[in-house]
Amino acid sequence: MTISAADGDENCEAEAPLLDDVVPRSIDSNGRRSVRSKSGCWRSASFLIVVGVSERFAYYGISLNLVSYLTGNLGLPTATAAAILNAWYGTSAILPILGAYVADAFSGRFRMISAACVLYIAALGCLTLSASLNSSECKQSSPTSRACSSNQLELVFFFVSFFSVAFAQAGYLPCVQAFAVDQFDEEDENENRAKGSFFNWWNCFSTAGILAPLLVLAYIQDNLSWELGFGIPAVTMCFSLVVFLSGIRTYRFRKTGEGGSNPFVRIYRVFARAAKNRRIARVTKEETNNISDYGAHIGFLDKALLEPDGLTTGDVEDAKSILKLAPIWCSCLGYTIIYAQPSTLFTKQAATLDRHITSAFQIPAASLQHCFIGSSIIISLPIYDRVLVPIAKSITKCPSGISTLQRVGTGLVLSLVSIVFAAAVERRRLEIARDHGLVDKPEAVVPMSVWWLAPQYVLSGLADAFAMVGLQEFFYDQVPLDLRSVGLAIYISILGTGNLVSSFLVSTIQSVTAGNDREGWFSDNLNRAHLDYFYWLLAGLSLAGFVAFPNDVVPGYVDFKGRPSIRSKSGFWKSAFFNAGFEMAERFCYYGISSNLVNYLTGELGQSTAAAAANLNAWYGTAALSPILGALIADTLLGRFRTIVFSSLLYILGLGFLTLSSLLNSMGSTSCKSDGNSSNTLCYPSQIQTIFFFFSLYLVAFAQGGLKPSLQAFGADQFDVADDNENAAKSSFFNWWLWSSCLGIVLALAVVNYVEENLSWVVGFGIPSIVMLVSLILFCIGSLVYRFSTESKRNKGRHPFVRMFRVIMKKRETSGLESLDKALLPLSDTPSAESDNVEGAREAKAMLRLVPIWCTSLGYSVVYAQPSTLFTKQAVTMDRRIGPTFEIPAASFQICISLSVVVFITIYDCVFVPIARSITKKSSGITVFQRIGVGLVLSLLSIVIAAVVEARRLKAAREHGLVDQPDAVIPMSVWWLAPQYTLSGISDVFGMVGLQEFFYDQVPSELKSTGLALYLSILGVGSLASSLLVSVIQKVTSGGGGAGWFSDNLNRAHLDYFYWLLAGISALSLVGYVYSAKYYVYSGRAAH
Repeated sequence: MTISAADGDENCEAEAPLLDDVVPRSIDSNGRRSVRSKSGCWRSASFLIVVGVSERFAYYGISLNLVSYLTGNLGLPTATAAAILNAWYGTSAILPILGAYVADAFSGRFRMISAACVLYIAALGCLTLSASLNSSECKQSSPTSRACSSNQLELVFFFVSFFSVAFAQAGYLPCVQAFAVDQFDEEDENENRAKGSFFNWWNCFSTAGILAPLLVLAYIQDNLSWELGFGIPAVTMCFSLVVFLSGIRTYRFRKTGEGGSNPFVRIYRVFARAAKNRRIARVTKEETNNISDYGAHIGFLDKALLEPDGLTTGDVEDAKSILKLAPIWCSCLGYTIIYAQPSTLFTKQAATLDRHITSAFQIPAASLQHCFIGSSIIISLPIYDRVLVPIAKSITKCPSGISTLQRVGTGLVLSLVSIVFAAAVERRRLEIARDHGLVDKPEAVVPMSVWWLAPQYVLSGLADAFAMVGLQEFFYDQVPLDLRSVGLAIYISILGTGNLVSSFLVSTIQSVTAGNDREGWFSDNLNRAHLDYFYWLLAGLSLAGFVAFPNDVVPGYVDFKGRPSIRSKSGFWKSAFFNAGFEMAERFCYYGISSNLVNYLTGELGQSTAAAAANLNAWYGTAALSPILGALIADTLLGRFRTIVFSSLLYILGLGFLTLSSLLNSMGSTSCKSDGNSSNTLCYPSQIQTIFFFFSLYLVAFAQGGLKPSLQAFGADQFDVADDNENAAKSSFFNWWLWSSCLGIVLALAVVNYVEENLSWVVGFGIPSIVMLVSLILFCIGSLVYRFSTESKRNKGRHPFVRMFRVIMKKRETSGLESLDKALLPLSDTPSAESDNVEGAREAKAMLRLVPIWCTSLGYSVVYAQPSTLFTKQAVTMDRRIGPTFEIPAASFQICISLSVVVFITIYDCVFVPIARSITKKSSGITVFQRIGVGLVLSLLSIVIAAVVEARRLKAAREHGLVDQPDAVIPMSVWWLAPQYTLSGISDVFGMVGLQEFFYDQVPSELKSTGLALYLSILGVGSLASSLLVSVIQKVTSGGGGAGWFSDNLNRAHLDYFYWLLAGISALSLVGYVYSAKYYVYSGRAAH
């Protein structure tokens, strides 16, 4: 029903429902805004399901047994009857395109359903009258058969009535289902999920609702009266109209009075404008206002935007969405030709077989298709929706279990198998007819049970449960919002075209094979016909269609051979697992050398605590800042995959050199001497060894600079953001990425640190070298399933860094981000340069908007730097024993952070997000900014607890007289540090993962590695800032003979003061972050 939004303005003011219960863009039958609790969803859909079931009952009530009426009562030959019936099926399936066009463009779905229902009732009434007139002309010609003759006028009246049903159904069928699906609000998560099941249950109820009546109706037509057999469907349609109008108070009607033009006009203008601009050689992404990759393979339509004249990118996308349906439509014709056979040739087969259930009762031949096909659909659809989908979902991580196209493809395979069975069974039937001398007795019953046909019927039903329902959902979802009726009509047209093609094949083949006194493949005497040959022909056509069935290509991506990426064979979790595994191995290697490095520096290399902390923080900072350089190389020169491979080789080289350096140290290349205190020995490595050690260490840092941002960006690239299922999985990817990272850290802290402290530093550094080598090999093996972005190739010569540089150079005197708009002033007359200015200004603004968030996250990153340095030095002085003989390595206590991440990530993704989602109605539970903010609060709380615990440790040292005994173990359990470690881990679950997702999503698509490098640079700058603070504070506080806050003797140091200072810095950063986040404008799909 087309209802103007303006019609209900006064009513809306008079009776305004609660805003949170209003359905957007929907009104009720009185023009008022639809109230969710009183309209739509299953309460409306239930009325429409009854209406749909009634129509299917009427339609199949006249069509399923019509071949018997045509060949019996009207006396038509089998081939003629099959051809006419297929032509009628085809007409009734193609005409819905016209009905859907009228509904979507002019009348609206409600009015079209009402008008079509009235026409349906009139046509069925005329058909009943035609049967009554015809039946008076029939007479018994033999004990077993009747001969009927009809005059020309009666035949014309019959076929006018018959095809009027097809015209009525043309307006009825697509609109009822589309109107029913419209009752589910796609913006509401619960209703959208219910919509996903609606197509299954629509088909299930439709089939179940007509199964029992059809068994009776077919029996009535065969044994009682055709007038009654046609009259019952007419009465049913009257009932359908009453039910439909009864539900009007619960229906939701889409607003159409908002000034939008006819969608068909817009799409026509796109084709006309693109044709006018067809001679333009090439169209770039920027020259078409940054149109998306959706439908890139039919990019010639983008030329319509070169002279838009009122056209928008949305209009071009709508036109592309229609054209993209063509390959699916064509490749499914083989399925629809087979779909046409059960109601025609399968029924004729069944009529020749033994259909007795008891000695007195035999099944009507036409009823078999719903005994078997209907039953298989009724049974399989609930199993599919309640059993198969959950199982498949647990394997594929896809909310629908399998994609729509995978479902359709499965149906095509089952359809092919069914027709192969049909050919084999028909061959067997002909052999039995010859063996029993029944070749020339067409009326005789072949001594072969009708149950031989069960497999082909059942397989046909299963094929429909997959293919038919999948095609309905696919064509409804993939068309523009205003053309949903047309989408379902296009689906119906596949069935119609299949029937027409089947009719054409039957007529043509019969004409060819019936020459020269031959019976032909479709002889009226089926015992001399060759339906088996026809079935084998259909099997070949179906196989060709399946081979041509378009694979689900992922736009904008290719595989490792440069071919378009196939969704079912590449990317998603199957690729992400390789990346996550590599990340786990890399974190194992990185933390295997870094987590205990402070002890190596102060022990093996003999550095002071302050010097070791400063060197280590400088190295951490370099390792976290170098990803910016690595990301630039990846995004501008090498690409992410090559950068990962080259960086990994450099990583392995650095780890190997580090192992060699520790080997030289263990072979006695350092000199140690006593400092006069019997408890202290100072070791001084040779100058060359120190240089070689730090060269190796910084080689690892620079290698990690290329690996870290590229690896995570490459992993996230495996999820297609244009696909809702994969985009939802991408949100979880960042959670499980950190989970994998922390699992690698746990293994490193539990194994490598113990080896380093108790066995050998050489072995401790050598293990990561081997692990890194093996992980690189496994990563390269995963190339078979990776997706590689073609974004940089499409924009070669106009890299975003170049565009942004040009924009910044063109800034004038104004301030703020608006000054970047001055870059839109043309530098040249070329459209390419002008589009570069537009795109560059947009990208520059997006990058500059990140700066406040980057700066205000530094307080978190300074706190993040402490567990691997000062927290570890705290743990060294405390009681770390477990049992009488085993002592936990101090560095291994960082395992508390990793374990808390591993545990809480699982809780967050599986428990917290669903609960938060049910409250906030956001797909991610909470927004990215809320997640980061929670992380910053927890980080502040962890450093406050660390300050309190450190004050308690110093007090214990004083109470036990250990202030001047730095190597003595303070009688205070190391488990006092557990809260600060655990809170640090939980803060990482919120803050670190939130920052990763934020910086990945908010940068231009070509700069994803750079985005993650910016996130890593926060941690790097935080480490450098921590190093600077340590150095400056130690220099200031150690003057005048004082020990300073970072004395080598931690019992005289004041780490607690430093922690309180960090708490203050973190609190100020939190205030700045809240202010910045409040005024930030999301870009892309990150808004959740």
